[in-house]
Amino acid sequence: MSVVETLLIYVGAPAVLYAGIWVLAGVRRRGGRTRYAAGDPWPYEPLFWIANPAGAAHSAHAGHEGGSEARGGTGGKW
Repeated sequence: MSVVETLLIYVGAPAVLYAGIWVLAGVRRRGGRTRYAAGDPWPYEPLFWIANPAGAAHSAHAGHEGGSEARGGTGGKW
């Protein structure tokens, strides 16, 4: 294998690959939807996530079996 072939394989091919990825990542998708900018009004309903599916008003340990209140850490019955 010549020096030119070696350079094309080990330098040229990765350079073309990285350039292609860079171009794909750099092209903005021109959809009909505008992007949100800080300070703009938020047009969507607020959506809050809570870890307790029973609701925020209930204790996370409500209905916990075992009789004693857990103080933290991990545990379980396997």
